[in-house]
Amino acid sequence: MKIVYSDALVIGGGLAGLRAGVVAQSSGLNCIVLSLVPVKRSHSAAAQGGMQASVGNAKMSQGDNEDLHFMDTVKGSDWGCDQEVARMFVNTAPKAIRELANWGVPWTRVRKGSHEIVLDTKKSTITESDEAHGLITSRDFGGTKKWRTCYTADATGHTMLFACANEAIKHDVDVRDRKEVLSLIHKDERCYGAVVRDLITGELEAYVAKGTCISTGGYGRLYKTTTNAVICEGTGQAAVLETGVATLGNMEAVQFHPTPIVPSGILLTEGCRGDGGVLRDIDGYRFMPDYEPEKKDLASRDVVSRRMMEHIRKGKGVPSPFGDHLWLDISILGIEHVSKNLRDVQ
Repeated sequence: MKIVYSDALVIGGGLAGLRAGVVAQSSGLNCIVLSLVPVKRSHSAAAQGGMQASVGNAKMSQGDNEDLHFMDTVKGSDWGCDQEVARMFVNTAPKAIRELANWGVPWTRVRKGSHEIVLDTKKSTITESDEAHGLITSRDFGGTKKWRTCYTADATGHTMLFACANEAIKHDVDVRDRKEVLSLIHKDERCYGAVVRDLITGELEAYVAKGTCISTGGYGRLYKTTTNAVICEGTGQAAVLETGVATLGNMEAVQFHPTPIVPSGILLTEGCRGDGGVLRDIDGYRFMPDYEPEKKDLASRDVVSRRMMEHIRKGKGVPSPFGDHLWLDISILGIEHVSKNLRDVQ
């Protein structure tokens, strides 16, 4: 069997894996990143709407800070999240956004002057200051008090993934794709790497490392309908469980995106609702304000998902050969806005 040695082994070539590989390599470690697919095709590319960080540059973001972001995160999790992790995340996010800009992510920027927006199905006008012109802007997303979601049109994950992949190349990270991890190598409660199948040749290989990081993403494909790619089957989690040593936490905390296409499950970004789109039932009625008077269509994702199912079970779903569904109406935004900010959706 072919044996490959390294200081650090990262399993998974999405955003998390590439970012871990960059920091490991730039710290002086010899790092190898293994990926099921070419890394620029990882499922991170499917993220459309944006990444939250309290940069507070745009008119509707003014006054935002890490404390507000922290409060929204804890409340959005129904107090179920690890608050130390949430605090670390909200403090790091603005730095990460600016770092990614330095790496080449073309964040959508503030444009000075007056702009038309849609708030609660009504068109309004906001005026951005001259001082904010050119700074990273934000859009509205579910469960937030301020406009906090930094984005690049509706291809945020795509641009972030390409930037991180290019940064990995810049730092000479050894990225090897079409590699499938079969099991972890471990002894005395310590991991020493992984046994891997080369998906091109079918050969088995052993990757031995001083430290192993598993960044294999989610396992949405366990469910009948999901926005996850076909490679998101939980193989990383399975390899961990099979050791009988490591444990997995909060496995019930699977996030479901409320608005995929029926029946394929292809994602329609939350930016559709963040920019002013609304959910409608079989009668064309906008039902979310009845359930969530404050946040309406922009309640947190788990709340919107549950309310949609509740409304369908009341007989208000739209019949189809694939089961009942609801409508996502973005007609109020106009074709110019859709073709510019929601291009993938169009």
